[in-house]
Amino acid sequence: LSQEEKLIVIREYNEFSEAKLIDKIKELNFRFPHIILAQSYQETGHYKPGIFLENNNLFGMKEAKLRSNLAKGTNRGHAYYGSWQESVIDYALYYSTYLTDIKTEGEYFEYLRQNYAEDPTYVQRLKALISKRNLKSKFNG
Repeated sequence: LSQEEKLIVIREYNEFSEAKLIDKIKELNFRFPHIILAQSYQETGHYKPGIFLENNNLFGMKEAKLRSNLAKGTNRGHAYYGSWQESVIDYALYYSTYLTDIKTEGEYFEYLRQNYAEDPTYVQRLKALISKRNLKSKFNG
């Protein structure tokens, strides 16, 4: 490949799409992947400009101080990453640090309610998104 073709391949790889996010979530083999997809909708305002685009941050993550992470630093109070893929991998690191004992959706939602979001309606809104957008079906098959 020419240098220009290589740059095109890299740019296309790094370009965000929901389909690519779903593939990455599947690749990382998260338990309850539909909840993680719902979190990405919720935290980015359905992938709108702001923290997501400025920081490549799909989950509203803060820069971790006590666990392994891929954040490059903090911008506007949130972690920033070199790519959206790094954000997903960083969430996997968070998940493997704090959520490995979670066995049911109910436990996951309870963890999120107590430890993840400041908004008391966060879990209700996640459940509504999962239902409205039929997110479980995106991970079947």
